[in-house]
Amino acid sequence: MKKLLVLVLVLVLVMMLVFSTIAHATKHEFTDCAACGFSLDVPDGWSVTEDKLDNKFDFNSPDGSIIIARMGGTESITFLYASSEGLCPSSFAEMLAGLLDGSKPVVNDDGDFVFKYMNNGVETEARTRHIGHLGIVMESRDGFDNILAILGTL
Repeated sequence: MKKLLVLVLVLVLVMMLVFSTIAHATKHEFTDCAACGFSLDVPDGWSVTEDKLDNKFDFNSPDGSIIIARMGGTESITFLYASSEGLCPSSFAEMLAGLLDGSKPVVNDDGDFVFKYMNNGVETEARTRHIGHLGIVMESRDGFDNILAILGTL
């Protein structure tokens, strides 16, 4: 009986931990985006900014941009409506790399285009990805594990 009580207590604690972890992710709905809207789970420690008029890449995106950034970190994800008369993933990557004076984009094993550029004197790696008409720019100085985990909730 004592073992059963301990087992039940452990299960309750595990369930509390699981549900408290899930509760820390906030679902954000981006319904105004011309790419037919999307939603994603953004965990605590990340901020969400929607800029309806502009985007930091000076890319012709009619709906501005959505930026998800790690607070106090060096990682960010920028979502742009990237429909521009036949724009393909490689052209999108080359255009952004050119705007940032970055290296030539190279496709990686995930199908992302990767390039490096100097951001305020610090070398930063960028990846671009296309999902429908949504252009995604991921930037990091520390790797992409956290970013890819968030994108997995898209």
